[in-house]
Amino acid sequence: MIDTNEVVHGTVEMVKPDAAGNWTGLEVVPFETIAERFLDIEHEGQTHTLTVSLAKPFHVEGKGWACPFRISALGREHVTPAGGADSVHAIQMAMHMIHTQLTGMARHHKMSFLGTEDFGFGRVGGSEASIAQCPVMNMSVSS
Repeated sequence: MIDTNEVVHGTVEMVKPDAAGNWTGLEVVPFETIAERFLDIEHEGQTHTLTVSLAKPFHVEGKGWACPFRISALGREHVTPAGGADSVHAIQMAMHMIHTQLTGMARHHKMSFLGTEDFGFGRVGGSEASIAQCPVMNMSVSS
Protein backbone atom coordinates (compact mmCIF):
# COMPACT_ATOMS: atom_id res chain seq x y z
CA MET A 1 0.00 0.00 0.00
CA ILE A 2 1.35 3.44 -0.91
CA ASP A 3 0.97 6.70 0.97
CA THR A 4 -1.99 8.32 -0.78
CA ASN A 5 -1.13 11.75 0.64
CA GLU A 6 1.68 12.26 -1.88
CA VAL A 7 0.15 13.18 -5.23
CA VAL A 8 2.26 14.68 -8.01
CA HIS A 9 0.54 17.54 -9.86
CA GLY A 10 1.89 20.05 -12.34
CA THR A 11 4.60 17.92 -13.97
CA VAL A 12 4.05 17.18 -17.65
CA GLU A 13 5.25 13.76 -18.76
CA MET A 14 5.24 12.59 -22.35
CA VAL A 15 3.82 9.05 -22.28
CA LYS A 16 3.16 6.41 -24.90
CA PRO A 17 -0.53 5.43 -24.91
CA ASP A 18 -1.73 1.86 -25.44
CA ALA A 19 -1.85 1.28 -29.19
CA ALA A 20 -5.36 -0.20 -29.18
CA GLY A 21 -6.97 2.92 -27.72
CA ASN A 22 -4.81 5.59 -29.35
CA TRP A 23 -7.07 7.43 -31.79
CA THR A 24 -4.94 10.61 -31.62
CA GLY A 25 -2.34 9.61 -34.18
CA LEU A 26 0.33 10.81 -31.73
CA GLU A 27 3.20 8.56 -30.73
CA VAL A 28 3.35 10.15 -27.27
CA VAL A 29 0.81 12.31 -25.46
CA PRO A 30 1.25 14.94 -22.73
CA PHE A 31 0.25 13.68 -19.30
CA GLU A 32 -0.12 16.36 -16.63
CA THR A 33 -1.87 14.76 -13.66
CA ILE A 34 -4.89 16.77 -12.49
CA ALA A 35 -6.53 14.15 -10.25
CA GLU A 36 -5.85 10.72 -8.78
CA ARG A 37 -7.84 8.05 -6.98
CA PHE A 38 -6.39 5.12 -5.07
CA LEU A 39 -8.27 1.83 -4.81
CA ASP A 40 -7.45 -1.41 -3.04
CA ILE A 41 -7.01 -4.50 -5.20
CA GLU A 42 -6.48 -8.00 -3.87
CA HIS A 43 -4.13 -10.31 -5.73
CA GLU A 44 -2.85 -13.67 -4.53
CA GLY A 45 -4.06 -13.02 -0.99
CA GLN A 46 -2.42 -9.60 -0.63
CA THR A 47 -3.85 -6.09 -0.88
CA HIS A 48 -2.17 -3.74 -3.34
CA THR A 49 -2.88 -0.21 -4.56
CA LEU A 50 -4.50 0.49 -7.91
CA THR A 51 -4.01 4.08 -9.03
CA VAL A 52 -6.28 5.89 -11.47
CA SER A 53 -4.82 9.17 -12.78
CA LEU A 54 -6.56 11.74 -14.97
CA ALA A 55 -4.49 14.11 -17.08
CA LYS A 56 -5.24 17.62 -18.23
CA PRO A 57 -7.21 17.51 -21.51
CA PHE A 58 -5.52 18.77 -24.66
CA HIS A 59 -6.69 19.58 -28.19
CA VAL A 60 -5.77 17.28 -31.09
CA GLU A 61 -5.89 19.31 -34.28
CA GLY A 62 -8.66 18.13 -36.58
CA LYS A 63 -9.77 15.35 -34.21
CA GLY A 64 -11.20 16.95 -31.06
CA TRP A 65 -10.12 16.87 -27.43
CA ALA A 66 -8.25 14.16 -25.55
CA CYS A 67 -8.22 13.43 -21.82
CA PRO A 68 -5.57 10.80 -21.13
CA PHE A 69 -6.00 8.56 -18.12
CA ARG A 70 -3.72 5.99 -16.55
CA ILE A 71 -4.58 2.85 -14.59
CA SER A 72 -1.61 1.42 -12.68
CA ALA A 73 -1.62 -1.74 -10.58
CA LEU A 74 0.37 -4.90 -9.95
CA GLY A 75 3.37 -3.65 -11.91
CA ARG A 76 1.33 -2.77 -15.00
CA GLU A 77 0.40 0.60 -16.41
CA HIS A 78 -2.07 1.45 -19.15
CA VAL A 79 -2.51 4.93 -20.64
CA THR A 80 -5.53 5.65 -22.83
CA PRO A 81 -6.65 8.98 -24.33
CA ALA A 82 -10.43 9.43 -24.08
CA GLY A 83 -11.84 11.64 -26.83
CA GLY A 84 -14.53 14.29 -26.78
CA ALA A 85 -16.05 17.24 -28.59
CA ASP A 86 -14.60 19.63 -25.99
CA SER A 87 -12.42 19.33 -22.90
CA VAL A 88 -15.34 18.67 -20.53
CA HIS A 89 -16.71 15.96 -22.81
CA ALA A 90 -13.25 14.36 -22.96
CA ILE A 91 -13.15 14.24 -19.14
CA GLN A 92 -16.65 12.72 -19.10
CA MET A 93 -15.59 10.08 -21.62
CA ALA A 94 -12.48 9.32 -19.56
CA MET A 95 -14.66 8.77 -16.47
CA HIS A 96 -16.93 6.43 -18.47
CA MET A 97 -13.98 4.48 -19.89
CA ILE A 98 -12.38 4.19 -16.44
CA HIS A 99 -15.67 2.84 -15.07
CA THR A 100 -15.82 0.24 -17.85
CA GLN A 101 -12.22 -0.88 -17.35
CA LEU A 102 -12.48 -1.09 -13.56
CA THR A 103 -15.75 -3.04 -13.82
CA GLY A 104 -13.95 -5.57 -16.03
CA MET A 105 -11.03 -5.81 -13.63
CA ALA A 106 -13.39 -6.32 -10.68
CA ARG A 107 -14.62 -9.53 -12.31
CA HIS A 108 -11.16 -11.02 -11.70
CA HIS A 109 -9.98 -9.23 -8.54
CA LYS A 110 -11.61 -8.09 -5.34
CA MET A 111 -11.42 -4.30 -5.47
CA SER A 112 -12.66 -1.49 -3.24
CA PHE A 113 -12.60 2.27 -2.75
CA LEU A 114 -12.90 3.49 0.84
CA GLY A 115 -14.16 0.03 1.79
CA THR A 116 -16.97 -0.03 -0.80
CA GLU A 117 -17.38 -1.61 -4.23
CA ASP A 118 -18.43 1.77 -5.70
CA PHE A 119 -15.30 3.13 -7.37
CA GLY A 120 -16.93 6.50 -8.11
CA PHE A 121 -16.55 6.44 -11.89
CA GLY A 122 -20.18 5.88 -12.92
CA ARG A 123 -22.27 7.43 -15.68
CA VAL A 124 -21.74 11.15 -16.18
CA GLY A 125 -23.81 13.75 -17.99
CA GLY A 126 -27.54 14.30 -18.21
CA SER A 127 -30.19 11.96 -19.57
CA GLU A 128 -29.69 13.23 -23.13
CA ALA A 129 -25.94 12.69 -22.75
CA SER A 130 -26.51 9.10 -21.71
CA ILE A 131 -27.83 8.24 -25.18
CA ALA A 132 -25.82 10.73 -27.21
CA GLN A 133 -23.34 10.19 -30.02
CA CYS A 134 -20.02 12.02 -29.91
CA PRO A 135 -19.92 14.24 -33.04
CA VAL A 136 -16.12 14.17 -33.16
CA MET A 137 -15.31 10.55 -32.33
CA ASN A 138 -18.54 9.11 -33.83
CA MET A 139 -18.96 6.79 -30.84
CA SER A 140 -21.76 6.26 -28.37
CA VAL A 141 -21.39 7.93 -25.00
CA SER A 142 -23.95 5.69 -23.32
CA SER A 143 -23.03 3.67 -20.25
